[in-house]
Amino acid sequence: MFETTELKALNHLLVDHEITDNVLSHLYQKHPNLDAVLLRSKTLRQIEQVGYISICQENMLSKAENAAFLFAPFILANLNQKVIYTTPKISENNAILNHYFQTDYELSQHKIDDVLSSLNLYIELENNEFSDVEYFYSSLINSLCNSKVSKIICITSLKVDEILLKKLEITFNVEILLVQQDLIKIDFDLSKINLLKLLFKNKDEQYIELCHKYSLINAKLLELLNLFSLKQAAILVEDMFYSEHIFEKLSVYGEYIQTNIQHEKIS
Repeated sequence: MFETTELKALNHLLVDHEITDNVLSHLYQKHPNLDAVLLRSKTLRQIEQVGYISICQENMLSKAENAAFLFAPFILANLNQKVIYTTPKISENNAILNHYFQTDYELSQHKIDDVLSSLNLYIELENNEFSDVEYFYSSLINSLCNSKVSKIICITSLKVDEILLKKLEITFNVEILLVQQDLIKIDFDLSKINLLKLLFKNKDEQYIELCHKYSLINAKLLELLNLFSLKQAAILVEDMFYSEHIFEKLSVYGEYIQTNIQHEKIS
């Protein structure tokens, strides 16, 4: 448990679920001076004001509607927003992205900043055995440790104590936005998804419908970030699914990651 007064709100942010020793153990392995890192990031955030957006999504559970957010970082990157997207790795999201880059490859923090500077996004499919509760705490706190992050979007089905959430926002000078992972159901087998149909202009009826629903889901995200009205965002996002802009960003990102992998192997 955090004992520092400014950090105590992190202990019980989820209603009926406190932070676990397992989460804290993993966090302290990554950040040996975790308390100091969190407090330092709070101070630096006010000075740096870089403006990264961190999207933390709990396990997709192989549901097609939850997979819509997998395309959010590419959409936001095309709008010149710098986005870090993290979610637990499952067979479906791994299969989708593994066509373009090795999803088990992790960049150093320096390289992450480089790719964010160049391409406006960084994606991490995390290998862990966390429960949804543990993943919520872990991903949120890791985001808070990054002083360049000014907005955190938590996509979750869990109930959050909104009073403590507001307290955290004030303490860390960060905006924490919640998206409840309780979306309109989409009857689609993710294991059979065809990205050439989803991300290119020519679509059959099945993919026209899937594209439309994915556009609406991501449009709500843009509205939440105060980038566009819902109507404007829906039109804009759907256009990206037809104009190949998402595919182009995904391809360039994949090439960047693969190039880094090759350079590391050579060196």
